[in-house]
Amino acid sequence: MSDSAALNVLAFVGGLEFDIFFRGLLSVLVGVVVLIGGTYLIVATNTGSRTGGLIAFAGLFGWMMLMGTVWTVYGIGWVGEAQSWTLKEISTDDLELAETEEVADLGLSLGRNNDLFGAIQGEDADTRQVNAKAFADDNSELLNGWEYLVSSNPRRGDAQSAAETYLLEEGVFEETADYIPLQFGGFANGGKPQGVDGDSLVTRFQKKAQSILNPFHSSEFVAIQVQSVLPQPVLPGEAPPIPMADESANVVTVVVERDRGGPVPWLISGTRFVPLVFTLINAILFAIVCFLMHFRDRREMAIRAAA
Repeated sequence: MSDSAALNVLAFVGGLEFDIFFRGLLSVLVGVVVLIGGTYLIVATNTGSRTGGLIAFAGLFGWMMLMGTVWTVYGIGWVGEAQSWTLKEISTDDLELAETEEVADLGLSLGRNNDLFGAIQGEDADTRQVNAKAFADDNSELLNGWEYLVSSNPRRGDAQSAAETYLLEEGVFEETADYIPLQFGGFANGGKPQGVDGDSLVTRFQKKAQSILNPFHSSEFVAIQVQSVLPQPVLPGEAPPIPMADESANVVTVVVERDRGGPVPWLISGTRFVPLVFTLINAILFAIVCFLMHFRDRREMAIRAAA
C-alpha cells in the first residue's frame, strides 16, 4: 500500500471517530459479534456447529423476549406512539346543555351557577383545594361519576396544557392573559384508577389490582374550566396586578379526551404496543428454536435406540 493510500485510510478512520452515527453503529456491531459470536463459539465447541447455533439463537431470542417484557410493563425502551389529548367539546354556555352526555351530567352536578364548591372555606388556596377534594370524595354521588382534580394533580396539569392550546386554536380567547383557570375547575371521568400523591400503600395496591384485573380501558375525559379575567389598569412603575376572574362572565369548559394511540387503544396504549409486538415476535422465534432443538434431540434418541 502506497503512502497516499495509507494516509487516506487513516483519514477515513479518523473521520469515523468523530461521527456519532458510525461510532454507535460500530459499537453495536462489535457488541453483537463479541457477545453473540463469542457465545456461539464456546457452545459450538462442545455441541457442534448446528446445535450450538440453535442454542445461541435460543438464548438471544429468550433474552430479547424478557427485555421486551420489561419494556412493555414499564413503557420504556423501544416505545411506540405517545399518548395525547384530543378536543372533545368546548362549552361556552350552560354546561348542562353540552352535546356529550357525560359532560351534560357534570353540568347538572355543578349547577347553572357552577356553585357546587361555593361553600368551601380555607385559610389559603391549597387548604381550600384539600377541603374540596375531601368533600368531593365523601359525596361522590353528587358528581355523577366525575372525579374532582386538585390543581397539583399531574393528570389535570397535563390536560390543562392541551385545553389551553385548544382555547387559542379555536379562537375562544386571543391570548392566555385573557382568561384564568378556575380553582375548582378540574374534573375527570373514566379511564383507569390513577394514583395521586399522598396515597397510602394499601390504596396504591388496590388501584394497581383494579388496573390489572380490568385490562380494558374506557374513554377518559378531563374537563377544564376557565373564565375571563377582569380588566385591571397597570399603574406605571408597579407590578402587574394579580389576575382575577370576572364572575359575571360565562364559565368556559374545555373537554379533552385521552388518545392512547396505537391500533387497539381500548386494550393497550400505543406507547406499549410496539414493545409488546417486539416481545411476541421474539417469543415466537424462541419457541420455534426450542422446538427445533427438541426435534433434533428426539431424532438423535431414535437413532441411538436403533443402533
